[in-house]
Amino acid sequence: MISYEEKNKILSAVCIEEVIGDFVELKKSGLNYRGLSPFSEEKNPSFIVSPIKKIWKDFSSGKGGDVINFLMEHERLNYVESLRYLAHKYHIDINEKVGGISFNEKDRKRKQQEKILYLMQDYAKNFFVHQLFLTQEGKKNGLCYLINKRGFKMDVIKSFELGYAPVSWTSLTRNALKKGFKLQQLISSGLTSYRRSNYFDCFRQRIMFPIHNLSGKIIGFGGRNIDDTSRYAKYINSSESSIFKKGEMLYGLFQSKRNILKENFCYVVEGYTDVMALHQSGIKNVVSSSGTALTINHLRLIKKFTNNIVIFYDGDYSGIQATLKLIETILDHHMNLRIVFLPDGEDPDSISKKYSHTSIRSVLIKNSYHFISFQQKIYEKFYLDDPINKSCFTMKILNGLSKIGNVFQKVFFLQEAAKILNLRKEFLISELYKMQRKKQNLQKKKESLMQKIPVKRQERKKNCLFKQDGSPLLLIEKKIIKLILIYGHKKLKKEGGTITIGEKLLQFFQKKKQTIRFLSKKHEHLFSTVCSHTKNKKSLLDGKNNEPVHSLSTWNLKKMGFSYDEDHIEQYLDDLLLRYQSLYISHIIKQKMDHYIMNKNSDRKFFLKTIMDLTHLKNEILKKLHRYV
Repeated sequence: MISYEEKNKILSAVCIEEVIGDFVELKKSGLNYRGLSPFSEEKNPSFIVSPIKKIWKDFSSGKGGDVINFLMEHERLNYVESLRYLAHKYHIDINEKVGGISFNEKDRKRKQQEKILYLMQDYAKNFFVHQLFLTQEGKKNGLCYLINKRGFKMDVIKSFELGYAPVSWTSLTRNALKKGFKLQQLISSGLTSYRRSNYFDCFRQRIMFPIHNLSGKIIGFGGRNIDDTSRYAKYINSSESSIFKKGEMLYGLFQSKRNILKENFCYVVEGYTDVMALHQSGIKNVVSSSGTALTINHLRLIKKFTNNIVIFYDGDYSGIQATLKLIETILDHHMNLRIVFLPDGEDPDSISKKYSHTSIRSVLIKNSYHFISFQQKIYEKFYLDDPINKSCFTMKILNGLSKIGNVFQKVFFLQEAAKILNLRKEFLISELYKMQRKKQNLQKKKESLMQKIPVKRQERKKNCLFKQDGSPLLLIEKKIIKLILIYGHKKLKKEGGTITIGEKLLQFFQKKKQTIRFLSKKHEHLFSTVCSHTKNKKSLLDGKNNEPVHSLSTWNLKKMGFSYDEDHIEQYLDDLLLRYQSLYISHIIKQKMDHYIMNKNSDRKFFLKTIMDLTHLKNEILKKLHRYV
């Protein structure tokens, strides 16, 4: 948490036109500034920034707000991250709190160490760039390789801030030590190694690819060996540190995020040069997992900008196998998936050289497939007329279908699968049902095993407020319980008087009683207990010892903390209830879908009308949350 005083200190120092001017080209227009919308394609500027009112308005997309809203919309930062960004830009030191407790000395020391790491990475980037452009070795080995051998243009090389690590064993380390950096700091940054009382550079005779975080800071490097006959690895990366975790970053996301937002989909490729090659061809909504498998954290990063992902890996055997492994993971995270499959075994680098700027987009669209069609093409290419492999192929498709949450998509994909596999739709539905039952039985076995765990261990798990729950609905129910326990007595303004948070929550669930109720019986019981005290006008906490009533004692209030500002608690409450309604409707839609699949004689027209009505209601709620697409 950032205190109210710290927040005002930051916002009072901010010039909104300066902050937005870092992302949008603004021109003075009377008292205001005007520019092209960063959220839509337009030729006439309709994006207005008012320095006097400290607000912005984009008339082409309808978006607007203050400087915090801009950073949240454009950079996909949350509220606290936006304040941190502004504090860093205007060199303001902030004293953050977690759960109401100030950072201790250990936390301040960690932040200072991270600051030094960022400085070292930035110094190394400048050193590598200097070597590439201003030394004979860099020009001969580095630039010659990039321009003549790989076909990259100078503007792309500069926009990605590429550099060159010289052949010398200690060149970077010696220069960094002269600048005042400590040897131990250089080792922890992944730039220097130390062995047998000698230090040496980790990167030598390599093209250097700086890796940026979302705000543009350099967090690490990838180095490409320019000698393909060398016994050393073709690519090496910085060792992991507190600022660089390979499974949590995507190469090219900083350069591509605006285009991903505009295009509303993201290409995922395998390597650094694949990203650069596509950028050079005009495809700028592209990122790379840098040689590692796409992780859940990678997908979460992409979902900040779009829910639509296109896998574009190399067309060789290893690239195809890597793609097949990703399908279920991506579908499991409810993302819309397409896969580029080029029959000639080409890769992003080769395809970008083969086609012109005007034709490459249409080629990629023409050769992109949904997951069933892609798996069909792989089956036809490698496993045709093999019954065993065909049965495995069928099971893979069913596994993918079981991950799809969208009702309409599941129905349409079932129809598509039936055509491709030449099987009756009813048979696929039956097998899908068996698969789901098997998963449910496994879940029941896990739950029965949990019941055999000693009572003390179970109690510890119950009291752990940060235990991961499978259902987002259950997580929000826990947040509602925490909210009413800690802030139930807090008064909010309303027309004609005031209302407490506890009363507002009680009114909400009484009004929605026929359509919405808690999934968890435990949560429903806790909520009812709290509400009964509210009705009797008793405090939620006992006034004598400031402890919760006995029936709520399993909730350890000492460990309850909220990461939002108390000044925004009403907005937080409204958003929480809207999110709960949205997820609850999704839950009902899924139940309706399951019922329809299992009951073959159901009225199809009535089913589709019900689903459409529920989807319309959900979209209305999402509009209020500003998430409607």
